[in-house]
Amino acid sequence: MTASNSSRLSGTQPRQARQTNTATVLYLLAQSGPLARGDIAEALSLNHGSVSRIVEPLLAAGLVRELTGQYSRIGRPRVPVELDPSSRYAVGVHLGVARTTVGLTDLAGHCLTAYAEERDPSDVTTTLRRAGEMAAETASFATSPVLGIGVAAGGEVDHVTGRIVRNDALGWAGVDVADRLREQTGFDVVVDSNVRAQLGAELAFGSGLRAQSVLYLFIGNVAEMGFVSRPAVTDPHGIVQGSIGRLVVPDLTGGHAPFGECGTDLALLAAARSAGLAATSLTGLIRLADHHEDPTAIELLQARSTQVARVVDTLHDLMRPDMIIIGGSGAPSDRWLDVVRDRVEATPPHALVRPRPAGNALITAAAGIVVRSFFSTGQLGAS
Repeated sequence: MTASNSSRLSGTQPRQARQTNTATVLYLLAQSGPLARGDIAEALSLNHGSVSRIVEPLLAAGLVRELTGQYSRIGRPRVPVELDPSSRYAVGVHLGVARTTVGLTDLAGHCLTAYAEERDPSDVTTTLRRAGEMAAETASFATSPVLGIGVAAGGEVDHVTGRIVRNDALGWAGVDVADRLREQTGFDVVVDSNVRAQLGAELAFGSGLRAQSVLYLFIGNVAEMGFVSRPAVTDPHGIVQGSIGRLVVPDLTGGHAPFGECGTDLALLAAARSAGLAATSLTGLIRLADHHEDPTAIELLQARSTQVARVVDTLHDLMRPDMIIIGGSGAPSDRWLDVVRDRVEATPPHALVRPRPAGNALITAAAGIVVRSFFSTGQLGAS
C-alpha cells in the first residue's frame, strides 16, 4: 500500500482507522519481513505513537514478535518486529470436481500438511460430511489456535451466505456449505470461489504483493478470471469475478470458437486423444511435451498458448492491469509462459507471470480466505 493510500485510510472514523491500519501493518510485516517501528511508521505515513498503539496489542496477542538483540549501530536501539506465522493457523478445503483436498497453513500461507480424497461429486451430503471430518482432523494437528476453515469451490459462490449458488461441474445448486461445516466442526467457516481465493492468495502471499491492479486468469476445466483494481487489505472479498469462456479464439483445428469450448483442459485432452496421444491427464500431456519432446504434444500446447495469448490481449485492452497472473494450466511451466509472452501483441510481456510457487496452491488459496479475513477484520474466532 502506498503512503498516499495509507493517509487516506487513516482519515476514516477512529475505530475503523485503527482496524485498517492494523491490517495494513500485518500485511506489511507479512510481505516485508522484520521492520523497526520507525520503518513501519515511515512506510505507512503514520506517526510513531500510532504504530506503537498498533504493535503493542499484536505483541500481546502473539501475532508479532520482537527480534531482541538486533539494533541499529547509531542512535536509539531499533528493535525489529516480525509476523509470527506459527501464532495462528487456518484450514483450507478445496472442493474439486472429483477430489476434496484439505490442509493446514500458517499466517504466511505456507502449507504444512495436505490430504486429498477421491469422491462422487454428485453426493453432496457425503462430500460435505467427509470434508468436515477431514477439516476437523487436520485442525487437530495445529500447535496454535486455528482461526477457521476456508472453503474454495468453482462456479458461482455467495461468500456472504457461504453458499455455492451454482457449480455445473459438480452439478450443485443452492448448497449451503458454511452452515453445514460450522455445525459439524465448531469452527468459523468462510466460503469463496476458486478464482477469488486464488487471486486473494496471490495478493496476500505471492506474485501480486506490490501490484496496484491485478488480473488473474484461471484455465482448467473451466475458464474464469478475477480482477482487482487496487488490492485493498480492508476488503478481502473486493475481487470482481467473471467467465472468459465466451471470448472467441483460434481453436485447435484452424477455425475459431469460444474459449470455453476449445481452450479448457477438457478440450485440450480431447484434441490429444484425437491426435492419437496416450495422455490421460494434462500433466501427462505436458510431460510428453517437456520431457519427451513429442512433436504432437508440443504443437497442441503451442496452439493452446496462442489461445491464452489472445485472451490475455483482449482482457489487457479492456482493463489495463499492472500484472496478469496466468493460473491453472494456462502457462503450466516457465517454458510455456515464455511461449505466451512471445505471442501476445497488446500486452507487455513482463506483465505476465505465473502464480507464486507453493507446496499446495489449492490449500494456500482456500486457507488464505480465512487469513485475509482475519488480517482485515480480526473477527474470526480462534478455537
